[in-house]
Amino acid sequence: MQESGEPFWKKWNWFLEWTSPNEIVMRSVKGVVAWRRTEFQDVSVVDVEELGRSLIIDGKVQSSLLDEHVYHESLVHPAMVAHGSPRRVLVLGGGEGATLREVLRYRSVEEAVMVDLDRGVVEFAREHLGEWHQGAFDDPRARLVFDDGRRFVEEALRRGESFDVVIADLVDPLEGGPALKLYTREFYEMIASLIGDGGVFVTQATSPMFYPEVYYSIHATLASVFKITRPYVACVRSFNGLWGFVLASQTRDPRRLSGDDVDRLLKEQMGGEGFEKLRYYDGETHVMLMSLPRDIRRELGKEWPVSTDEKPAYGTH
Repeated sequence: MQESGEPFWKKWNWFLEWTSPNEIVMRSVKGVVAWRRTEFQDVSVVDVEELGRSLIIDGKVQSSLLDEHVYHESLVHPAMVAHGSPRRVLVLGGGEGATLREVLRYRSVEEAVMVDLDRGVVEFAREHLGEWHQGAFDDPRARLVFDDGRRFVEEALRRGESFDVVIADLVDPLEGGPALKLYTREFYEMIASLIGDGGVFVTQATSPMFYPEVYYSIHATLASVFKITRPYVACVRSFNGLWGFVLASQTRDPRRLSGDDVDRLLKEQMGGEGFEKLRYYDGETHVMLMSLPRDIRRELGKEWPVSTDEKPAYGTH
């Protein structure tokens, strides 16, 4: 539903979002702050009732001021504390800059490389999403690269580079989508080489509620490459329910960390004042994230297909 190439909510007061092939959510729109068509996608900042200011890309809510901190803190911090003292961190995707913001809270980080395919989204975020990035793009430790994530990883391996933590804040693996082959076994094998035995990888993994086959397949695919895989979920209202993540490593296990361990690591890295700025994540939250509901644990115990370049797992719009 578009007119003159613009999103329909620029004219109407309701925004419609497909949450699955069989369900749709309607949200009341108070106003449109900005809209742009980049080389790859439609990007909007919209004031939405209940959610507040929200980033919408190709008709789907990517994050909102109501709870973007829940998603970004859940994505970043379990991997960072599992490593303990990461110096080089790679962020794949994360165009609004909030994932980079969370990475740069750590004093041990000397360089954070953020690779995003769409320069237009980052430029849009710089201008309109200050509440999200909070100046992270301009931190002297940050380096922005505009490239395909898989190509960057391949070239980094050829150069002999390594990273302590890799964070995949990518769009979902959708049929024909740009990130489809950033969720396959072949790509995860490259990541394993990039981080070595002591590194940690984490990816957003879609929703076990709306795309269970994809979520469980991502876990199965990572488990075919890494010795330790820890799936977890967080409730993100902007995403209409549970959202999934999977952490993977050859040696680092976030479940071995107690709540006290996590709080101590966070305070060492951020200082007391920095620790208090975290809105969602701390030691108690970490223990909760690593404790999955019984129904999800049962599904994880089943045989799920491994996603490959030849036969990738994907969801539908």
